[in-house]
Amino acid sequence: MKAKVRVNKQAVPGTFTFLNLLFGFLAIIQASQGHVENACWLVLGGSLFDSLDGPTARALKVTSPFGIEFDSIADIVSFCTAPAIITYFAFAQELDPLIGASMSFLPLFAGAFRLARFNIDASDVPSPFYSGLPTTAFAIIISSYVIFTNRLVGNLGDPRIALSLIIFSSLLMLTNTPYPKLTYIGKNWHSRVRVFFFLFSLAALTWWRGLILFPLTMLYVFGSLVRFSIHKNDFDDETPLVTISSEKEDVFVR
Repeated sequence: MKAKVRVNKQAVPGTFTFLNLLFGFLAIIQASQGHVENACWLVLGGSLFDSLDGPTARALKVTSPFGIEFDSIADIVSFCTAPAIITYFAFAQELDPLIGASMSFLPLFAGAFRLARFNIDASDVPSPFYSGLPTTAFAIIISSYVIFTNRLVGNLGDPRIALSLIIFSSLLMLTNTPYPKLTYIGKNWHSRVRVFFFLFSLAALTWWRGLILFPLTMLYVFGSLVRFSIHKNDFDDETPLVTISSEKEDVFVR
């Protein structure tokens, strides 16, 4: 008689977070060795695992404060520290040492500040929006830009454009601009559009690799800014539909 193998449900989302952390660590190693595009692909891989831990934990109904802390630490490594290292070795290494270090430190500071602030201020009311640009989205912006330019023109991109994009994106992480959660599944058609956009991005990344993800990410960033500018009064209303939440709701809380 075969023994039954019992799987601890709490370990399933934890495995995704572990892989996110591992990919972030490997990205740092690759970037420091000069393999910047490899590092960017590893960051994208980490973002995929990060998108799976929260939905998996909610589906399995496993909760505990440990999951929140573990996920936040993994995010700091994969989506704050790794992009900072990529920024330095790809775009800031040739600058004045103080300027280069400051430019590279900005993503780490902004991302860590965002995670700490919004983990404290997280609302218990479910929401389809983040408050401010998510750290995962920021990491995807930087990584997809490097891959896009390397595939298109054969280099890592113009440092002036890249650093301007990094500064702009870092500042967005500190704002209260609402950004939709692409994996949030609600009952209205907006939620279906978000999920379709997320699935289309994954499919496009598979088929066209680095040539489509950066334009899609820019559409997400600037589309949300335009929507917020036009419908700002709607977001000011204290209604459950648009209650702004943090990344804390998307992490698994075992």
